Amino acid sequence: MADNRAAILSGAKAAHTLHRDLGIREQIERGGGSRVDVFGAIAKLGATLMFQPLDKLLGAYLPGEELGVLITTKRQLPVQRFTGAHELGHLYMSHQPSLDDASILRRSPFSTAGRANRQEREADAFASMFLSPAWLIALTLQRHGWSARQLTEPEFVYQASLRLGTSYRATCYALERHKVISSAQCARLVNVEPKTIKQHFLAGYEPPDWRSDVWLLTQRDEGLLIEGGRNDLFVMKLRENSGAGYLWNFDQLRDAGFALVIDDRDDACPDTIGGVLTRTVTARSEDRVEGEVTLQEARPWAADTPLHQLLLRYDLRGPESPGMWEPELKRVLQAA
Repeated sequence: MADNRAAILSGAKAAHTLHRDLGIREQIERGGGSRVDVFGAIAKLGATLMFQPLDKLLGAYLPGEELGVLITTKRQLPVQRFTGAHELGHLYMSHQPSLDDASILRRSPFSTAGRANRQEREADAFASMFLSPAWLIALTLQRHGWSARQLTEPEFVYQASLRLGTSYRATCYALERHKVISSAQCARLVNVEPKTIKQHFLAGYEPPDWRSDVWLLTQRDEGLLIEGGRNDLFVMKLRENSGAGYLWNFDQLRDAGFALVIDDRDDACPDTIGGVLTRTVTARSEDRVEGEVTLQEARPWAADTPLHQLLLRYDLRGPESPGMWEPELKRVLQAA
């Protein structure tokens, strides 16, 4: 038991140390990101990162003169990221070679029970603390104005998981670990199926694939980098001063390759002249795209003087495709 506890502490401490050494917190706070760049960390430690359609494994760590990390392409981006963090733990702590199957998702990283050996316990604890440290959860809550009380509701936990780049269940356990929610609240939340939460946000719309994520975007997401999947959906709820002639324009979103599947207005006070209503627009990405668009709320006859603007930055290339990790491949090709 004492050895298991020591292994967990060792893994968690290593995650904190690597955060400090790579300046990850400063990068996120300065750059407007919301999640830890685990694949970039693997590259910075000098390992070659490859993605392959592995049949029975989620990932592998291969030490030697040529350090290597393999990650499957058969899982969604949050699983690829957790697997990457687990293999990064092996790499950073100079572990023996490791072939890792789906059991890494079923183990409880901070439980002293079970039969996992020391290096697997260290890698499990490392991965959890590396992806969802307390400071990043606090930053996420602060940016979006979410209270601890709201984090007891599945819709808020799901949206937090998208920003952190962790699965819904992993986010529940991270919130419990950092004492944002109680054990009883965590137990209730993990029993909620993510599909049910997505249906809540989509209000009757049926997407082609329920594995796609559904982002709720507000003016709190101004300038933040949205890192998601190629088929994700975006529900934008924006206050619109239509009574004064101001309308949100979504042409730039269409021009960027997004399909608008819902466009609705909710007037809470229909009898009030010149009132403000809520505009809800749902858009779906249709390709692996990255870029940015600026939406504007303006009078149609005075488009150059918008009342409000919303800058959306996005990278929708997930999950990773087979081959070398794309940013590293570009760097190698440019250096050749």
